[in-house]
Amino acid sequence: MRIPKLTIFAKETGVEIAPSEKKQNGRPEEGRVAFRFFRLAAGRQHIRFVAEPCEAFEISRKIAQVEASGGKETFTHRYESTDGETITKLSVECYERHGRKGYAFSIQRGEESINVAAPQGEFLFAAEFLKQLSVAQSWVSWVEPDSQKQQAASPA
Repeated sequence: MRIPKLTIFAKETGVEIAPSEKKQNGRPEEGRVAFRFFRLAAGRQHIRFVAEPCEAFEISRKIAQVEASGGKETFTHRYESTDGETITKLSVECYERHGRKGYAFSIQRGEESINVAAPQGEFLFAAEFLKQLSVAQSWVSWVEPDSQKQQAASPA
């Protein structure tokens, strides 16, 4: 089986974007989009961020907007768990250094942050990839209840 995945590498960091699933006991599975920001040094922690399909689409839109107009756009995600609230900020930006434009993805969770520089082509490809993946991951598993199965199997 082939799974769509996009990985962008910078000098010492990278970001991987791939389909994911949300699984909870007693609830149907749902499609999601996973971002994994990592450092290339051995033993370094990564930051994983799982977005709902509409959130992935919004990030795609922000990438396209930043590429067209410059600046920086940030997507903030709040997650409540038994450990408390976790806030993750995913940013996309266009910057200029030494007279040259550059693009970057960055993620921040608490004190930890990872920045990944990307060439323009990969930056825009990530936007298109997220756009397509957001639609492909807009699904929910559905299991027909046993009572409906029995009714459908019974002759009328």
